[in-house]
Amino acid sequence: MTTNTASIVSRAQLRSSVQMVVGYWAIMIPVYAAIVIAIVTAGDTDVSIWATSGGSAPKYFLLAVGVMLTTVHLPVYVGNGVTRRDFAYGASIFILVVAGLYAVLMTLGYVFEYSVYSAADLMGNLADPYPVRSVGDGLTQLVAEFFVAITYLCCGWLMSTCFYRFGTWWGIVLIPVTLLPAVVTEMGFDSLWAGYAINNGLGVDRPPLPAGVLMAAAAIAAAWFVNFALIRAVAIKKVSG
Repeated sequence: MTTNTASIVSRAQLRSSVQMVVGYWAIMIPVYAAIVIAIVTAGDTDVSIWATSGGSAPKYFLLAVGVMLTTVHLPVYVGNGVTRRDFAYGASIFILVVAGLYAVLMTLGYVFEYSVYSAADLMGNLADPYPVRSVGDGLTQLVAEFFVAITYLCCGWLMSTCFYRFGTWWGIVLIPVTLLPAVVTEMGFDSLWAGYAINNGLGVDRPPLPAGVLMAAAAIAAAWFVNFALIRAVAIKKVSG
């Protein structure tokens, strides 16, 4: 790996994604704020809006960001002399940075909502204990959100590589397989919606944090190495125009 080239790729990816990411959160945050204001005004809720809605939608946005890595960006970089290996490592750095920012934003969202719910005396109405009630809870949530974000980005990346290499029909068939790492990671952290639904259906309690981290790390490693193997051998299609 050429460290400098991989760094250039990661910085270029971050610059090209800034407008899209900022645009998404510029829509997401006001919508969430409007819902919370309506709930506080009504004074009646039994769930965390940030956990049920705010915590789910951004993950699917990350999946879409990952999808663009191979289908949109790989041909451009390789066409300009960047090796597949350097692109893979540069994209991986990009994923880590985006996942870190996502984890911080998601954790701060819980802190904000907790303060609003507490001020409005809504905590007693919740059906389940609030996810973040202490500094320790916040750090646990930060770790969970970080690994969940990495997994969704990697799943999107793997999904796009399958479409790029095997074509549309095989890409569609392989979608459930490419999403397996995300399901395993969500189960490890009991995340909404897949992880919580499966754990609840099986009667399994949320695994301890170390177990969740190990499950996520294994899932991410599997997705990354399979994706890297496919990228190394994929033929680059001519970029039209």
